[in-house]
Amino acid sequence: MINKNVTWSLISLVIFSSAAWFYFNFESHWQQPKYPLMIAVSKTPLSTPFYVAKAIGAFDETCVSVKFDEVVGGQRAFAKVMSGEVDFGTSSDSVIAFQSLTNKAFVTHAMFVQSDNDVKLITRGSAKINSTMDLKGKEIGVTHGTASEYFLSTLLALEGLTTEDVELYHYKPEQLVNGFINKDIDAFLPWEPFGFQSAQLLNGQIKVHETKGLNTLSFNLISVTADNLLVEKAKCVIQGLSIAMDYIASHPRESKQIVMDELKLTAEFIDWVWSDYIFKLGLNQSLMLSVESQAIWAVATQMTQFNEVPNIERFIDSRAMLQVMPNAVNIPQ
Repeated sequence: MINKNVTWSLISLVIFSSAAWFYFNFESHWQQPKYPLMIAVSKTPLSTPFYVAKAIGAFDETCVSVKFDEVVGGQRAFAKVMSGEVDFGTSSDSVIAFQSLTNKAFVTHAMFVQSDNDVKLITRGSAKINSTMDLKGKEIGVTHGTASEYFLSTLLALEGLTTEDVELYHYKPEQLVNGFINKDIDAFLPWEPFGFQSAQLLNGQIKVHETKGLNTLSFNLISVTADNLLVEKAKCVIQGLSIAMDYIASHPRESKQIVMDELKLTAEFIDWVWSDYIFKLGLNQSLMLSVESQAIWAVATQMTQFNEVPNIERFIDSRAMLQVMPNAVNIPQ
């Protein structure tokens, strides 16, 4: 027969051990360091994962406390990262490509969205521009050193043309449509939401050309070259983005509403762009090839004073992604 005192001692030990396990794990969870971060977020639907993460408190589930510095365009986000005003920024692969030529010390931690229809070719209806070949000799507005300028070059190359065959005008992204309204240019290449806004503002006066699938851009999380602490912070940001990605996939209607509220957009606009976006975390060969091809283009067209394309691998830091989603990393280690 089992001694009752021994039995109660064993039960007490189990209860004590369980309580201790719960206490220490509870304390460990809530006492993990919270790193305060500032992220320069480009004001575009491409930044949807960040807006959703903030709205649903996804970053609260990780080791970061996040504030946004909202800017217009990945170039400005990049500049704020390099100046030390923010810890991280969101930039397109085009900005990464062009900045890789400047020997600045920065890295890409993760790609979080892709679109094959974000940059649009918009022309004046009365100009009778029916194909890319008709752009020859025309005055065209782009945002210098971004996906806007690169996409124009891609379109021209498909017809055996170069930027030497057109007259280029450089504008800030939000000012492209003004150049068009003032009739300084015949065509321009904005990204969203400026493409939609232009179509609404100039309804009946413009032609939005069908270019879907001709060029894919991505938006990426960047920082200065990362030490171990910054990699840890990047890991926490990526964990928050991963939670947001799951929410976007399972709650598309609510996610759209979050973006509409954040950017003061209409449902009509969201429907205009949403199907073009692939929200997915990764670091893969397609990103590296895109960055490298754009860097080669910039050097070949003498768009920059630099004449050598660097090793693109040095601008990719996979350590944070490997800790969060190792299966989504497909680049040389």
